[in-house]
Amino acid sequence: MAEKKTREERAVALDGQEQDHQMRISRSINRFAAAALLVAALPLTALAGPQADQAVAAVRLLMAQGEIKPGDVLRLRAKQGNTTSMLGRDFQLQREWEHLTGTLIDASLMPQLDSLAFIRDNRDVDLTLARTHEFADLDAQGLIEDLTPLLKRLGMQLDDNLKTGYILPQPQTMVGSKIVAVPADLDLALLFMRRDLLEDPAQRERFKKLTGEELRPPRTWDDYQRLVEFFGRPQEGFYGAAEPRERLTGWMYWLPRYLSAAAPNQYLFDDQMRPLINSAAGVAATASYLATLPQSPPDALGAGNDYSYTLPFFLRGHAFSTILTVATAKIANRSESAVKGKVMAAPMPGHQLKGGLHRRTPFIYGNNFVIPRTSEKKALALLFAMWLTDPDNSVRSVTANGIADPYRYNHFDNDQVRALYTPQALEVMRSELGIAAPAGTGLPGDSEYLAALSENLWLAASGKQTAQQAMAKTAKAWNAITDRLGRARQVALWRAAKTQFPSTAPTTP
Repeated sequence: MAEKKTREERAVALDGQEQDHQMRISRSINRFAAAALLVAALPLTALAGPQADQAVAAVRLLMAQGEIKPGDVLRLRAKQGNTTSMLGRDFQLQREWEHLTGTLIDASLMPQLDSLAFIRDNRDVDLTLARTHEFADLDAQGLIEDLTPLLKRLGMQLDDNLKTGYILPQPQTMVGSKIVAVPADLDLALLFMRRDLLEDPAQRERFKKLTGEELRPPRTWDDYQRLVEFFGRPQEGFYGAAEPRERLTGWMYWLPRYLSAAAPNQYLFDDQMRPLINSAAGVAATASYLATLPQSPPDALGAGNDYSYTLPFFLRGHAFSTILTVATAKIANRSESAVKGKVMAAPMPGHQLKGGLHRRTPFIYGNNFVIPRTSEKKALALLFAMWLTDPDNSVRSVTANGIADPYRYNHFDNDQVRALYTPQALEVMRSELGIAAPAGTGLPGDSEYLAALSENLWLAASGKQTAQQAMAKTAKAWNAITDRLGRARQVALWRAAKTQFPSTAPTTP
């Protein structure tokens, strides 16, 4: 995760990188075009074997058939933090792709935000990234390609075998029966805490005297809140919780509190698309979301103060806990981190139901590859995405120290990945896969539904309305969105989206 930069700094960086890249392309294009002629003349092999080899062989075949030409340029648009993951450390992956295929990559930056507006407004893009929750909107608005027929034509598939396959590809790639993305960044929400404080004898004794209980990682959201309040000393600049609470991403930190309130899930809508959030479960989840604020960094509600604002408090040793992706472990494990060796990942808290402890955790950011409908190099774009996310190449991508996180099963056991992310955090991440819930609503209109929820959470956090008012206003807004988009159509799509939710019973007694 990149530190937040000002808009001006990002613009300067973009201009400099773009100029440098264009110069490099102009110097290299003749050499690579000549190399491509030689590549295309090589004997063609059957499209079988490792995924990366398949992708290169497919490029050669399409080049021989004239669909791809020597020196063709793939226009890749990536977010600043993802660029290293997409191109490799010191551009190693880019150079290798260009050498193997005789095609070029023109890489430049896109905003570090949701991608819907960028994809809608920019037509000079062949391959880019979108967050998982955006897929339904991007598909409904005709902005991205249905990859299903193209994968079939090219002889490629999104393998989900438990040894080397993509982790949970269905919720990360599909809208209904369509495959619309290639996984490149899992981003499941995880809880991180200061292990050294939990294990400190003085803190354990103090907690036992205060509560009569042992100091340990939380099982329920009430347990979590007690720890936040126990460790927080905001008057001294030490905060119990460094969860983001700004205006745009509130839904990410509200969902795990809400979805775990009933088994198999506390759903967002009933089968007629009537919102279920204006309920005791919705109000309680909102109250839990708001309860951390007195123990949060001082400007947590400030515009743009997402993880780029809250995470540094945790990394500098000024907060007990945070909720974010497994990248937190990677950054905390760096030599310059003030909390290196002091951090642990923990299972997401849940609710104690009749059958036992029930937990859910959603996909949150998750920047995965999509191909804009306006792309002029769709086959080439898909083949590069498949080549980069091959089991072996994806390790090189993830360990390049960008912000792409482990997303294939072989990453869990790779020594380089484990050294970077720590074995403990990866094992917790692996254990959470069975309770992984989809990002957002999974419906067309998702950006509107989530914006209404996050806005009302922010207003409640700002003291401008109660938790109950926040849920009532959100439910009213959701009904209006559904009616405008067509309730009957949304009902059918919601019933399909519900199949993406986990069906496991409460996890432990």
